[in-house]
Amino acid sequence: MHQLERVTNLLTLLLSARRHVTFDEIRNELRGQYPDNLVAARAAFERDKSLLRDEGVPIDSVVLGGDQAGTTGYRILRSEYELGDIDLEPDEAAALRVAVSTIRMGQSWGVEALWKVDMESMPIEGGGAAPVVAANLPVDPRLPFLHRSLAARCVVSFDYNGKPREVQSYGLLARDGWWYLVGHDRSVDDLRTFRVDRISGEVEVGQGGAFTIPDGFDVRAVFPADPKLLPDNVDVGSDVAEVLVDASDVGVVLNQYGSEAVVSERPDGSKVFAIPCSNVRAFDQWLLGFVERAEVLSPPLLRQHVVEWLESMGARA
Repeated sequence: MHQLERVTNLLTLLLSARRHVTFDEIRNELRGQYPDNLVAARAAFERDKSLLRDEGVPIDSVVLGGDQAGTTGYRILRSEYELGDIDLEPDEAAALRVAVSTIRMGQSWGVEALWKVDMESMPIEGGGAAPVVAANLPVDPRLPFLHRSLAARCVVSFDYNGKPREVQSYGLLARDGWWYLVGHDRSVDDLRTFRVDRISGEVEVGQGGAFTIPDGFDVRAVFPADPKLLPDNVDVGSDVAEVLVDASDVGVVLNQYGSEAVVSERPDGSKVFAIPCSNVRAFDQWLLGFVERAEVLSPPLLRQHVVEWLESMGARA
């Protein structure tokens, strides 16, 4: 059983408990979800409990008496866990309704959440015009793990573009209908942006408190302005391309990326530049501006893509 499913069941059990329950009782209620070995089961339970607390879930623990003297009991008090009444002004409630009505997260949770705000003003099903959706954001199964890594300062490990990554999560941002993770990639010792739906397989979350987010960090401010840095759904095996630029256009590229992007220089004055290509479609458009005065040298998959793309354009001409 996946840890997320087990933790969800543990949360449900502790919320529904009418009294504090012991570890043995929890293990019995969630039979088959914890390891048979007592030491391994206890370790798994402590990890689950820590995960819930890192997410802000108030697990109340007390030392029991009577025939359970000395044993610790656990429970989540609904009064501390559930959201209380929200006293919003009419204009504040209206603004919240507009936001929920125009953004879809793949579920109806937003609409249900509005019941807590002003049930009477919610539109009746089947009556009136449906709200216009301005954004439809996908719900990726990896998002809960990434959100947890942000809240608890955990390093996340995953495969991306065929390479293993270890990332200190600094922020999550939704742009143009996609979720992006921004963080410090330990494998290259630099800040990187990853499109969440392009992460291969599962996300592994490390121990909490593994790093600190830099003071004043603003994910919106560091989000790449260059569209070639935003990952798309075309994988060419690398986030950086080596491009040979004719001497006549070297100055243009230097103005865009600076001398630090120069990989090598040739006797005729042309230079090889390291150019971002995470977004292959944006890279195509950038490259097209140089016509025959720029050539992709690597990675091989990108070079092949550009050749095929140009050939298809020629065939349509």
